[in-house]
Amino acid sequence: MIRFIKNILEIFGIVFLRFHPVPRLWCVWLVAVNAACLMFISHIEAQAVFAVTLLSVVIQSLIYQRTGFTRILGIGHFSWIPMFIWIASRSETIAANNALASWLVILFLTNLVSLLIDTVDVARYINGERRPHYYWNQREVTA
Repeated sequence: MIRFIKNILEIFGIVFLRFHPVPRLWCVWLVAVNAACLMFISHIEAQAVFAVTLLSVVIQSLIYQRTGFTRILGIGHFSWIPMFIWIASRSETIAANNALASWLVILFLTNLVSLLIDTVDVARYINGERRPHYYWNQREVTA
C-alpha cells in the first residue's frame, strides 16, 4: 500500500514539478476540471466522474510501478470513454441543471483533448518508445 501511494505521489510530482511549462499548465487544467466534480458531488454524474478519476489514478499507478513514467500511462484515461457514453445517455436530466451541464461540457472537451494526446502517446509506446521520458529522482536518469 505504501508503494502504491508513493507511485501516485511521484506521478503527481512529475506532472506538477518536472513537466515543461505548457504540459504542466495543461495538466493543472485537466486535474482542476476533473476535480470540479466535487462541486457537483450530489449528482450521480459527478459521482461517476469521481469514481472513474480514482480508477484512472489506480490504473496509472499500477502501470507506473511496472514501466515508470512511460507513454503507456495515458491508457488509464481510456476509462473515460464508457463514462461519457453513459453521461450522454442522461442528457435530458443533465440539461435541467445549467451549472452541471456547463461543467460536463467543459469536462468532455478537456478530457477529449487529453484522450487525443493519450492515444498518440499510447501509439508511440506500442511503436517502440518505451523508455520513461520523465523521472522523479535524478538517480533514475543516470541508472
